[in-house]
Amino acid sequence: MMDSLCIGSAWSRPTGRFIIRVSTLMLLLLMVYRDDLLGRLLGPWEELTARMTLSLLHAFKIEAVRLGSQIHHPGGFAYEIYYRCTAFLPVALLAALIAATPVSVRSKLIGVCAGAPVLVALNLIRLVQLFHTGVFHPAFFDLAHGLVWEIILMMATLGIWWRWSRWATHSNPLRRKWNDPV
Repeated sequence: MMDSLCIGSAWSRPTGRFIIRVSTLMLLLLMVYRDDLLGRLLGPWEELTARMTLSLLHAFKIEAVRLGSQIHHPGGFAYEIYYRCTAFLPVALLAALIAATPVSVRSKLIGVCAGAPVLVALNLIRLVQLFHTGVFHPAFFDLAHGLVWEIILMMATLGIWWRWSRWATHSNPLRRKWNDPV
């Protein structure tokens, strides 16, 4: 009985509804965020990401060749870009945060259309920096890959959503629902 009261009470508050909506959307995403489901669907995106990364590496005069979604340096370093290396998850998180925000559909579309390219660009910068680190500073690759860039992408995703939500709630007639006192 107490659990249903807490959930019912949270659902009646704008912040509680937002948290429940984001949690539900992310739970659904994480259920399909598996190699056997998304790996095949995102294969073309992996290769496109690898092509764009290679182009940027060449623009920065870093020698590399691409074989499918793998990028190799003549010195021996290589990595493979697979679906978890694309900007799919940060963009999906941003889309879930935006979808759960009580503003107009138009504002939501603007948020996703403006935020997704920023996250894709940041991910490309990440991939170039990681390749550079792997070639020239291999001892720091795991730290950069597993911690530093994870934090940067998460903070960027939340920052983009926060900035967009400030814009959307101040330019949207539904803002009263979002800013109502709890």
